[in-house]
Amino acid sequence: MAFLLSRTRPFRTAACRETWYYLFVLAAIAGGAMYREINLLLVLAGMIGGPLFLSWLAVRANLRGIRVSRRLPRGVCAGDLLVVNLELTNASRRGSWAVVVEEQIRQHGSDTLRPRVYFPHVGANDKTERAYRGRLTDRGEYQVGPLRVSTRFPFGLLRCATTVGQSQSMVVYPRLGRLTQAWIARHQEAFEGAQQRQQRFTRVEGQFYGVRYWRNGDSRRSIHWRSSARRGQLVVRQFEQPHSRDVAVIVDPWLPKHPTEDERDRVELAVSFAATVVADLCRQGNAILTLATTVRPDQMIQGPTSTALMHDVMRELAVTRPTARDGLATLLETVLARIDGDHEIILVGTRDVDLEDPSRFKTLGNNPSSAAAIRRARVINVSDPALAKYFQVE
Repeated sequence: MAFLLSRTRPFRTAACRETWYYLFVLAAIAGGAMYREINLLLVLAGMIGGPLFLSWLAVRANLRGIRVSRRLPRGVCAGDLLVVNLELTNASRRGSWAVVVEEQIRQHGSDTLRPRVYFPHVGANDKTERAYRGRLTDRGEYQVGPLRVSTRFPFGLLRCATTVGQSQSMVVYPRLGRLTQAWIARHQEAFEGAQQRQQRFTRVEGQFYGVRYWRNGDSRRSIHWRSSARRGQLVVRQFEQPHSRDVAVIVDPWLPKHPTEDERDRVELAVSFAATVVADLCRQGNAILTLATTVRPDQMIQGPTSTALMHDVMRELAVTRPTARDGLATLLETVLARIDGDHEIILVGTRDVDLEDPSRFKTLGNNPSSAAAIRRARVINVSDPALAKYFQVE
């Protein structure tokens, strides 16, 4: 994403720390010259004071006509390398030297990060691009900007700075891990054991199914030449494409009112596991994915697996926060009302859950279809050490 950031505040010129040393020497020379009435020292004081005036003019002129554009990545996971590109454009008739662009990245409750990018030179009516890199270890929503553009060219005695643009929102996705072969095998067994597998016959190559007569628009690569010669008419190969089982992922990031650090880590592990499962399903495609959390049950996401859906789910998981409220029973009722009976349900939580508990899930038990669905649900308790068999944090 690129945004043109124009100047929104006037230039502010300030003295640097070295300038005060410079002024002390200047004051000593000028004071001595006046006290001793030595003309040569007065001339020397004037020569030393000249660069201060020239610096005041030069630093302001150095920033005139400067424009900055920022390009944020569409999505980045916690712990992954973040690369933000900054483009500096000089619209003036003179070149600009030694320009520093300082960014601000902050999250609520955390310290502000201030990465800096140094542009040695950008010519007149020219532009140059540089980038800063780093890693954000916490998922969530961040505010990026505004940018602070400054320069001390040419003498380094004065700093001229201005603030450009406005803050932008950037969402850092949950950290992704790796699903082991044990999880993939278990998922495949549940898929095949349900006897709900469907097959769609399309032009997309998969397992060979049979042949059919040529139709307009068919690819020449799909022509079965031997059968065509035998029949005296063009026929093409027909392939079958298995339809993956639809999945509903439910996240319950429950925490007690006074959690320990280990319990907080369980929430991050649950969110990371759910995000990894969603990313894997979206890469496979050919399924309907449903995501719901007990934190925001009204923000249920549902649709065919795709890259766009994966970004929507990742943004929702990125802002998912722990809750001490037990809303799992209500959420399950809402989800079951919006999915088909052959959906695979994966419940990811931070504690043990007995879905057949009559006191907690009484309404679900009274409904035969809901009772059958929750009996097939796979409950993943991230506090169970057995999770390492299915999921590895990277």
